[in-house]
Amino acid sequence: MRSIPHENLRVIPLIEESSLFAFHSNNIELNDFLINDALNSQNLLISRTYLCYYGEALVGFLTLVTDTIEVKLVEALDGVDGYQYSKYPCIKIARIAVDRDYVGKGIGRFLLLWAVGTVYRVSRVVGCRYITVDAKRESVQFYEKNGFKLIKRYAERNFPPMYLNMYPIILNIYNKNPINRKS
Repeated sequence: MRSIPHENLRVIPLIEESSLFAFHSNNIELNDFLINDALNSQNLLISRTYLCYYGEALVGFLTLVTDTIEVKLVEALDGVDGYQYSKYPCIKIARIAVDRDYVGKGIGRFLLLWAVGTVYRVSRVVGCRYITVDAKRESVQFYEKNGFKLIKRYAERNFPPMYLNMYPIILNIYNKNPINRKS
């Protein structure tokens, strides 16, 4: 299957007027969340859901929440020397789904990259070093391919927790474009 060029995709926040009924992922629970719970969760300040469009077609969505990760769960090389708290601040990808007609066309990777960019912007306003996800078993390899690490202690869970350390990504951005250091 051919990937859809990322420049042809756009992400917008979920609003009350969003038409969601044409969206159908392969996961009934994710479909149900989007249609029945996402807006209410936003209104209660629990999460934020973003919709991904290709033209007029709703092709995916992503929901973000705040999170923490225990310092002792982050591998030694990914931690901060001398950090005095027991948990690091994070943003969690609470849900991510692609419409079944667009699976395999790069939408999931686009949404993941969009989330990384969003967390980068957040990290410039408040502390946020990690992105976490409780991955579906069938999605672990996807996240690993995109730099996430499995928390080995919980690898056998139905939804094993994973994390991505944003610090090396941000260092890479600064090294490629030193002008970013000024803002």
